[in-house]
Amino acid sequence: ICVIVPYYPEIVGLDLGYDYYIGVYPDTPQSNFSHPILPLYRVNSFEPEDLEALQMLKAIKENVTLREVDVQSQQGLFLPADRLELVFVEKFPQALENLERLTKDTSYEIDSGLKLPRFNPERPAVEELRERAIQGLKQKGLWNQDYQARLEEELSVIHDMGFDDYFLVVWDLLRFGRSQGYYMGMGRGSAVGSLVAYALDITGIDPVAKNLIFERFLNRERYTMPDIDIDIPDIYRPEFIRYVRDRYGSIHAAQIVTYSTFGAKQAIRDIFKRYGVPEYELTAITKKIGTKDTLTSAYEGNLGFRQLIQSKMEYQKAFEIAKKIEGYPRQTSIHAAGVVISDKNLTDYIPLKYGEDMLITQYDAHGVEGNGLLKMDFLGLRNLTFAQKMQELLYETQGISLRIEDIDLEDKATLALFAAGKTKGIFQFEQPGAIRLLKRVKPESFEEVVATTSLNRPGASDYIDNFVARKHGKEKVTVLDPILEDILAPTYGIMLYQEQVMQVAQRYAGFSLGKADILRRAMGKKNATEMHRMEESFIQGALENGHSKEQAQEVFAVMEKFAGYGFNRSHAYAYAALAFQLAYFKTHYPEKLQERFKQMNLDDEAPEIIMDMTRILGFRDDYDRFYNLFVKEVRDGKLGNYTLDTLEDLDGDD
Repeated sequence: ICVIVPYYPEIVGLDLGYDYYIGVYPDTPQSNFSHPILPLYRVNSFEPEDLEALQMLKAIKENVTLREVDVQSQQGLFLPADRLELVFVEKFPQALENLERLTKDTSYEIDSGLKLPRFNPERPAVEELRERAIQGLKQKGLWNQDYQARLEEELSVIHDMGFDDYFLVVWDLLRFGRSQGYYMGMGRGSAVGSLVAYALDITGIDPVAKNLIFERFLNRERYTMPDIDIDIPDIYRPEFIRYVRDRYGSIHAAQIVTYSTFGAKQAIRDIFKRYGVPEYELTAITKKIGTKDTLTSAYEGNLGFRQLIQSKMEYQKAFEIAKKIEGYPRQTSIHAAGVVISDKNLTDYIPLKYGEDMLITQYDAHGVEGNGLLKMDFLGLRNLTFAQKMQELLYETQGISLRIEDIDLEDKATLALFAAGKTKGIFQFEQPGAIRLLKRVKPESFEEVVATTSLNRPGASDYIDNFVARKHGKEKVTVLDPILEDILAPTYGIMLYQEQVMQVAQRYAGFSLGKADILRRAMGKKNATEMHRMEESFIQGALENGHSKEQAQEVFAVMEKFAGYGFNRSHAYAYAALAFQLAYFKTHYPEKLQERFKQMNLDDEAPEIIMDMTRILGFRDDYDRFYNLFVKEVRDGKLGNYTLDTLEDLDGDD
C-alpha cells in the first residue's frame, strides 16, 4: 500500500506510524521535505472553455451566484504527459524519479468475473440446491419421470453456468418473506419457466403443466446472469431490505445509487438562475421546451424559443453553458429496487458511501454488474399488498383461512367477471382498453385471460380483431404448417408469445431451444447481421426436416414479424395469475369484507391502501367516504407525507 499525503505547511510534524509520500503540486513551495515526494496534479477539465461550465456547476451545487464561486478552485486543465512532465522537472525532479520507481513494476487487472455470494460456506451449493429442489417436487407430489428428467437437465445447466448459490440466495429471500406472512406472489419474468424455481417456491406456476420453457430463462448457448426479480408487498420492502443487510452482512450488501441528469428544462432553470433571471422569465422560456426536446432540438425546431434565447446577450451565453451540462449527472438518489450482494467485502470491488439503513454504492447499476457483482431487484408491488390485506381481513372478519396460492385459476365465477369486463381496480385489467378487450374476447379459461393481457400491447393489438373472430368461430384458424398446429392452437394460430417463436424454430428447423432463444433475441432486437446468419441455418434445418425452401422462408418471415412484439409467456402467466387472485376476492367475498371496511379509518392503515382496496372490490360508497376523509385529513395537516396534489394519482376512478 502506498500512502500519499498532499503537502500542507504543518506536514513536517505529521507522524502516521508508517512510511508515506508527500504529494506536491506545481505551486507547492520548495522545501526540505521530511519524506519522499510524488507529483500531484488536479484535473477538472479537458478544454479551457470548460471553466465557465465548472464554475456554473459549483454555483448550482452550493446554491450561490456565479460571482461567489472561487475561480481558482475550478482550474486544472488536462495536460499531455510530456507537458505535465515539464511542469515538474525543473522544480521537483525528485518527485518524477520517485514516481518512476514506484510504478515501474506496477500492473493491474480488472476482474469482471462473477462474485456471487456463498449461501452456505459449510456445504457445496450444488448438493444443497439439488436436495432442496428434489424435496420441493416431492412435497408437491410431482416426483415422476417427466419432472425428474426436466429437473436434472435444469440443475445441470444451472451448475455448469455457476449459479447454484444464486438460486439458494433467492430461495432464502423468498423463504424469509413468507415466514413473515408476506404474500410474495407467483413470480415474474422468464424465471417462471424454471422447474427448479417452482420446486423451491421461488415461483408459483408449474412450468411443465403449463408448457413454459426453461431455455427462455437460461441456456448454455447464451451465457447471461439469471435475472429473478423479487416482488414484495410494497409496505414491507424496508423490512425485506434490512433482512438482506443482516443476513449477508452490512459490508456485503448495499443499495444502488442512481444518477439523475440535467434535462433540457432543468439545465435552463439552473443556469439561467445563476445569471439572475427572474422566475416569471424562466417559466416563459421553459414552457417553450417540449417534454421530449433536447436544448438543440428545441432551438432548431421552435422559432419562439430561438427568438427568446437570441433576445438577450446573457440568455445566449447561459444557453451555451446549459447545452454543455445537459445530460450530465445532477444529483444522486437510491435505485427504486436494486440491491447488490457480494461474497467478499464490497469495498474490495467498488466504492461505497453511507446511507440511512444500508451502505450505498457509488457505481450505478451498470457499473455494479460490470464488476461481476450480483444485482437483485426487490420490487414493492402494491397489488401484493392488496391481496395480502384482503386475505387477512377475510380471516379476521369471517374466520375464513384462504391460501392465495391455492386459488383455482379456472374458477368459473371469476372467469365470468373477466368476461363481463367488471375489472375496475384489477391489476393489468382496469384500463378502458383492457376492459373493452375482455368484453370482446369473453375468456372462458385462464389461458385466454393470459392471452388477453398479452394482446393488449403495442404490435400485438393489431391482431385483436383476428383473435376475437377466430375465438368466436367467425374466422377460420389458419397455420402455416400442420406440424405447428398444437403450438399455435391456444392463440388461434397467432404467434403471440416469444416462447411460440422458439417452439416453431425447434419443431420446424430442428433448432435446440437454446439456439431458438438466440434467434428470438436477434429477431426482437432486429439484429440484421445475426438474423441473416440464422436464417440460413433455419432454412438448412427446415430442408433437413423435409420442408421446401419456399415454405421455410415463409415461416421465417412470419416468425420475424411476430418476434418483434411477442410477449414473454412466463411473465404473462404469473402476472395474469395475480390479477386473477385479486378478481377472485372481488367475485366471491365483497359482502364479507364490506362491513370491515366500514369500521376502518385512516389510523388503521395507510389511506391510499384503503381507498384502492375499496375501489378494487367495487364499493363505490365506501370509496367516496374514504376519499373525502383523506381530503379532510390532508387539509388538516394530519398527513404530512401527502398533499392535495397527490389525490389525482390516488383517485383512480375519477
